[in-house]
Amino acid sequence: MTQPSIEQLQALQAEIEQTLYTLIDLELEENFPEMNTRFAQLLTKVQAAKLIDYKLDVLVDPQDFAAETCTLLQCLIEAKARPRKRQRLLTHRMILKIWLRKNQRFMNEFLPQMF
Repeated sequence: MTQPSIEQLQALQAEIEQTLYTLIDLELEENFPEMNTRFAQLLTKVQAAKLIDYKLDVLVDPQDFAAETCTLLQCLIEAKARPRKRQRLLTHRMILKIWLRKNQRFMNEFLPQMF
């Protein structure tokens, strides 16, 4: 198994940032099924780049990556550390909520408009 190249990681980081903005728009539209689908596709690409494993454990140091990638990886760590009732499975929605709330643009521009 080969490690992804620097160019591949840069492309992935750009895709992560673009996906975040798409997910913010979908959140505003309340299109939750599409949000889950896009987020699942993104996690698959992050796993293929060997940044996370199949259990969503982070395999790299988040600080080594661009801002949104770092935030995503930190959110995965935080979501896995949170206590869950009756050992429910960690869902994409749980991770996504954490990721969106850590994004300053979402918190400052979009969240206040939702209320």
